[in-house]
Amino acid sequence: MFSIRSTSFSDAVQSCASSSSNFSLSRCQLFEAGLNVTSLHLNDPNCTGAIQNGRVFFYFDNDQNVCGTTLRNNGTHFLYENSIQKGAGSHGLISRNSWVNINFSCVYPLIQSISMPMAIQAAESVVFKEFLNQGSYQLRMVPYPNDSFAVPYSGNVTIDTNQKIFVAVEVDGVDSSQISTLLDHCWATPSDDMNQNIRWDLIINGCPNPRDGTVEVLQNGASTSAHFSFKMFTFTSVSDRIYLHCEVHLCLHNLGSCEQSCNPLTRRKRRSLNRLEPAAVTMAF
Repeated sequence: MFSIRSTSFSDAVQSCASSSSNFSLSRCQLFEAGLNVTSLHLNDPNCTGAIQNGRVFFYFDNDQNVCGTTLRNNGTHFLYENSIQKGAGSHGLISRNSWVNINFSCVYPLIQSISMPMAIQAAESVVFKEFLNQGSYQLRMVPYPNDSFAVPYSGNVTIDTNQKIFVAVEVDGVDSSQISTLLDHCWATPSDDMNQNIRWDLIINGCPNPRDGTVEVLQNGASTSAHFSFKMFTFTSVSDRIYLHCEVHLCLHNLGSCEQSCNPLTRRKRRSLNRLEPAAVTMAF
C-alpha cells in the first residue's frame, strides 16, 4: 500500500479582526512543495494571493472581498470559514498533479464574561479580550443621561435616587450587518459580586422585571447595541452604591430575527444557545 506525501506548512500565520482575516504562507515552503503561487486561491477562484516580503498573503472580509467566506454558528461560537485551494487540474479518473486544500477560520465566542467595575464619573470602560489567539471583540456598558444615547456621562456626576438613567450595552469588533447584541438578564447587587444573594432584578429573560415598573427595555437584538433604562435606587440599610450586571449573548441574523418582543401575545420562544460561561458586564454606581 502506498501513501501520498503531504506537506506541512509550519510557517503559516493567521490574524483575525472582526469579519476579516489575513492568512499567509512562506513562499519558500510553497516552492519546496512544488506549488505555483499563482495557482492558489480562496473559495472564490478570483481571490488569489499577494506576494510580499517572501510570503504569500490571502485576505477576506465581509465587504468587497467576501471571497466565498461562509459564516457558521456551532452553538457556542460563530466562525468565518474559508480555504486556500489548488485543484488537481484534471477531469479524468486519475491525476498526477498536486492539489491543495488548507482550511482556516476566525472563531469568536457567542458569549463572554468580563467585569467592568467603574465609578459614575467614568464615561465608559472597555475590557479587551482575545480568544483562541484568533477572533476578538469588545463588550462595554455605558451610562447616558437621556434616551438619545448620544453623549455619555463624563466627569463627576451624581445620580439621585429615583432619577432615570439610560444604559447601553455595546459590542465593538463584530460585523453589525450579521450580528446583534441580545440582553438576557440584568440585575443589581450592593457589591461587585454578581452572584451575591442580595440582588434586584431589572431584566428577566430579555424583558422588564414586572415587580419594577421603572424598567424599560428600549432596544434588544436590533443591533450591536442594546438599550434599557430604570430609575436609580439603593439597597435599604445595606449600601449606598449599586453594581449593575448584565448577561448577554450575540445573535446571528442568518438564524432569523434577533429582536426580542416582550408582548405576551406575540412573544416567541428564544433559540437556546450552549453557554461556555456567564456572559456578564458589570458597572458600579
